[in-house]
Amino acid sequence: MNDEKDRVFTVGELAGLVGVTVRTLQYYDKANLLHSSYNKSHKRVYNIDDLLKLQQILFLKSLGFSLGEIGGKILNHGNYIDLGKVFEGQREIMFSRVQNLNKIIEILDLVISETKAGQKVSMDKLVTILKLMNQGNPYSFVIRYFNDEQLKKINGRMLESPEKQGAAKKVFSQLDVLYHKGVDPTGKEGQKLAEQWWNLVCDFASGDPEMFQALFSAGRDLDNWPESTKDIQKSIEDFLAKALNLYLKQNGIQLENICKKRCKSIEDIQD
Repeated sequence: MNDEKDRVFTVGELAGLVGVTVRTLQYYDKANLLHSSYNKSHKRVYNIDDLLKLQQILFLKSLGFSLGEIGGKILNHGNYIDLGKVFEGQREIMFSRVQNLNKIIEILDLVISETKAGQKVSMDKLVTILKLMNQGNPYSFVIRYFNDEQLKKINGRMLESPEKQGAAKKVFSQLDVLYHKGVDPTGKEGQKLAEQWWNLVCDFASGDPEMFQALFSAGRDLDNWPESTKDIQKSIEDFLAKALNLYLKQNGIQLENICKKRCKSIEDIQD
């Protein structure tokens, strides 16, 4: 062939080239993932774009995606020059997987340190750990700040509520955006975020002063947060802390009083 773009492979050639069976290629054809064409001799053949598509299928399959999921993730540009876009997308997927694996390692390190110190890992903590590992939660390390009774509440209140998890992720995402945009934490946008953050804290604690105390302890212990949280630490220290301090002051909320009584809403902890 004069041009690599014009190169074609028979079913057997492609199967041998990438290390799959002919039956596998036929299965992908039936699943509408990888279709062959016919040459002048009426033989089924694949071109270079089909090879690229097959690479995507095998990559996603190796990560545990179902064929149904794979169908929606394949880039169908139909152009060999889009090879860079394909690999950029795969890099993003792998990077996300690596981040999630790092979070799982942090959880396991926490459990290992507790067991080595002779501490018993309770069933409540074990259940919470399993849920956090399954979700790939980036803040799973904070379980160290909560006791077993609090972990029960967290399981029922947050981890089993997609809506609340979504709200929390949205606030964290907004914090990151405002911080990197250089927005004034004492301005309108900063104070709106502070209000959302405080409402999130109150909802999470649900009026339990001990839960508030655990959350405050986690927030004050930034220096001992995992290395993977360095970015969010900066936004908390340089943006959220300033925004929240002003918000609490303007609303007459005194943190030192919160742990001394139960509250049901922001109004309950205002002077």
